[in-house]
Amino acid sequence: MQAVVLAGGKGTRLYPLTSGTPKPMVQLFNKPVLEHTIDLLKRHEIRDITITVAYKAEQIIDYFGNGSKWGVRIQYSLEDTPKGTAGGLRRIQPLLTDTFVVVSGDAVTDFDLRAAVDYHRHKSALATMLLYEVEDPSQFGIVEHGKDGRIMRFIEKPKPSEAFTNTINTGVYILEPEVLHYIPYDTVYDFSRDVFPRLLQNQEPFYAYRAKGYWCDIGSLGQYRNVHFDALTGKIKLDLGASQIADGIWIGEDTDIHPSVKLKAPFYVGTGACIAKNSTLGRFAVVGENSVVGAESQVTHSVISPRVVVGAKSQVFGSVLGSGYQLADGNSLGDEVVVPDGSVTGLRAEINPEFLSHISVDEHMFTWSGLELARLARDLVSTQAIAA
Repeated sequence: MQAVVLAGGKGTRLYPLTSGTPKPMVQLFNKPVLEHTIDLLKRHEIRDITITVAYKAEQIIDYFGNGSKWGVRIQYSLEDTPKGTAGGLRRIQPLLTDTFVVVSGDAVTDFDLRAAVDYHRHKSALATMLLYEVEDPSQFGIVEHGKDGRIMRFIEKPKPSEAFTNTINTGVYILEPEVLHYIPYDTVYDFSRDVFPRLLQNQEPFYAYRAKGYWCDIGSLGQYRNVHFDALTGKIKLDLGASQIADGIWIGEDTDIHPSVKLKAPFYVGTGACIAKNSTLGRFAVVGENSVVGAESQVTHSVISPRVVVGAKSQVFGSVLGSGYQLADGNSLGDEVVVPDGSVTGLRAEINPEFLSHISVDEHMFTWSGLELARLARDLVSTQAIAA
C-alpha cells in the first residue's frame, strides 16, 4: 500500500518550539513526531510513502532521506508555497496508483490502519474518513453519518451552537486515486472545505470509520506536553526508545542516575541522561536523551528535551524545555516553554481532565530511589540475558 504524509505546516501555535524547526520534526521522546508516523505506517506494512514538504523542508529531507534506514521507500513533493491539505496531492497523482492512506505528519496516533483499509474496501468506498471523539470539537471538523457509515454532513470548527456531536475528523483518510480528479492543478485546495463537500454533492460513496486507539493533533503547546503524559500512562502505544523496567518507569541506555535521587512514577529518562545527587524526578517527568538534571533539583509534570541542562538547585514544574536549553543554577520554571534562543511562552493549564483525574488517584504509586532503580535495571538485564 501507499501513503501520503502531509508535513508542510509551520506549526505557529507550537512556537517557540517551532522557531527553527518544522512542526513534524518537533521531538517526541526519542524521535521527531514524523518518525513516529513513519513507524506506524511500517507496522501496517505501508512502505511506499510520499511526504509533502514546504516549511524548512531540508530538515525533513536530510533526516529521513530515501527511508531505507526505516525499511520504507520515501519520496518527497516540495511545495514552494503550501497548497492546502489536498492541493499538493494533484501534482503527485502519477505516483498514486492504488488505494492510499493520507495522514498528517504532526498528529500522533496508534490507529489500526489495516482495519480501516479493510472497512474502506468492504464498503467499496471512494473515500473513508477516520473519526475520533474529543471533549471539545471547536477546533476540528465535526461529522455526522448514518447507521451504514455513510457521511451525511460535517462542519469545520463549529461554534458551540453548531456542535451537534463531539465526533471529529482526524485528518486520516483512506482514498482511491479517483478522488484526485476532484482536485484542480496548482491551486490551494483543502479536503474538508473543498473536496469532501463535492463528494457529498455528487453522492459519491463517502464513508466514516470510527477508529479505535489514540489520536492527538499536536496543535498547541499544552497538547504537545500532554501527549507525553498520555504515553507514560499507556493511553497511547509508542516506541519510547527506552526499556520499561516497571510500571510507569522507562529508562534508556547509558543513563547515570545517582543512588540518592528520588523518583516517582510515571517518568522517563532517555539514553545518556544524567540525574545528579539529591535531585527529584516527580510524576510525569520526561528527561530527554543526553540531558542533565543538576544536584538538588526538582522536575515534575515537565518535558525536558534532548541535550538540556537543568542547573543545580533548580525547580521545573509543568514546563517544556526545548532541545539545547540551559537553565542556570537556582532558577525556577512554572508552566513555561523555553528554547535556547531565549524565547519564552507561557503554558497555561491545558491539562486534559483525564490526566487530572489520573494524578488525583495516583497517591499509591511508589517512590523509588536511584539505588533501587539501578537494582531493577540489573534484574531486567539479567532476565533478558536468560531469555536470550
